[in-house]
Amino acid sequence: MIKKKAIVLLLLLVFFNLFLSPVYALNVNAGRRIPIVYSGEKISGKQVTSGDKIYGKIQANVIVNGTVVFKEGGSAVINVADAKKAKCWGVPGEMLLINGTVEDIKGIAHPVECTYKITGNEKTWPKVLGCVSIFFLFPLALFGFVHGGQAELLPNKVIYATLLNDFTL
Repeated sequence: MIKKKAIVLLLLLVFFNLFLSPVYALNVNAGRRIPIVYSGEKISGKQVTSGDKIYGKIQANVIVNGTVVFKEGGSAVINVADAKKAKCWGVPGEMLLINGTVEDIKGIAHPVECTYKITGNEKTWPKVLGCVSIFFLFPLALFGFVHGGQAELLPNKVIYATLLNDFTL
């Protein structure tokens, strides 16, 4: 009789302990690296302007203490701080991507910090031919109208961002 009461009491303690115990809170510290990938068509400096947003996805699960905090394929946004088109005389285009947000598994957006600069290819031959042609052959100065390469964000390029603030999941 005592054994039955002890077993029932033990089972009740286990039952109440499972359902009345506090929920485990997971602390995620700032500084965690999050890989963001842009998966659309390539974007050039001609298509974006300062202030635009580039939408990407989280490349791989980010795990903290065995728990997935940022799921692969989760939403990410990166801001375009500056975009310059390629110019005459072979001057290349540039894009500067900074900061943004990523969503955790609950769909809450968290700020991240990143700086990613993309520069197109500089073409030096129009400068050389332009300078030479000014003195000798004026018609060759038209090579000055040759533009440099555009800055392009290619699909599946990984940009690493760093979590700015601590939070509890």
